[in-house]
Amino acid sequence: MNTDSSFRLIDAHVHAPPDSLSASGVAAWLDIEASMEQAGPRQAVVVQFERDMSSTLNTVSWAEGMASVCAVAGWVDVTAPGIEASLDRVAGSTKFKSIALPVFLEVDNHWLVTPDVLRGLKAVAERELAVDVRVEPRQLPSVGALAAAIPGLRIVVAHLGSPFIARSEREPWGVYMLNVASHANVYIKLSGLPALDSIPWNVAHHRLYVESIVRRFGYERLMFGSDWPLSLEWSTYQQVWDGALESAGPTTELQRQQLTSGTARSFYGLS
Repeated sequence: MNTDSSFRLIDAHVHAPPDSLSASGVAAWLDIEASMEQAGPRQAVVVQFERDMSSTLNTVSWAEGMASVCAVAGWVDVTAPGIEASLDRVAGSTKFKSIALPVFLEVDNHWLVTPDVLRGLKAVAERELAVDVRVEPRQLPSVGALAAAIPGLRIVVAHLGSPFIARSEREPWGVYMLNVASHANVYIKLSGLPALDSIPWNVAHHRLYVESIVRRFGYERLMFGSDWPLSLEWSTYQQVWDGALESAGPTTELQRQQLTSGTARSFYGLS
């Protein structure tokens, strides 16, 4: 494994522990730092999808003091008239890199390309920030439409777009992903798969979906994420790490570096 400090492995999808400044929160974070060190990653991208601006500000403030956090993706109300001021407020942190949008909670399949959202996301792109989206397959066409509408906006889709692995359904997810892949500004997170599978989860099930993503997006647009601590309900951190790498298939050293570090660094603008 390359131990050069310029090639620190990154877990690109971690949630901040509840009550991060409490004794239990500190203990939980020390636990994931130890788990990451054992598996390989040394740094994490923390995502905050809760639709509450104070939670985003608290996460950013907490992350500023954590050397193991290299970036934060946090929720901001992109439909608000004062979106510019909100963005400037969080962008004052050098660690704030992306807006996190829980699109799967929206009833409208095309919420991402409604006028108010587009206006807000144009302001995001103007500040060279990215956007993390968590969607269901029904919303994937809107991801492609957003990518076309704002080609300068970097978009990453969490959990492979949440295919229904437990039901062995590959369509229409596969067709939607084929169309989304044509937009070079869309990236994918190899994250959250155990939660999408039946219990016990199986790498062979995941590989059917991951291989398709690798063919369409390449490793240069694919990044690993553990979905910790939610993933602990199904697996240890080491099991998630090993399962994800196995599902991605045989890789060259360069491809593995892209999956475990390079893509995240490029997407989030990390040095």
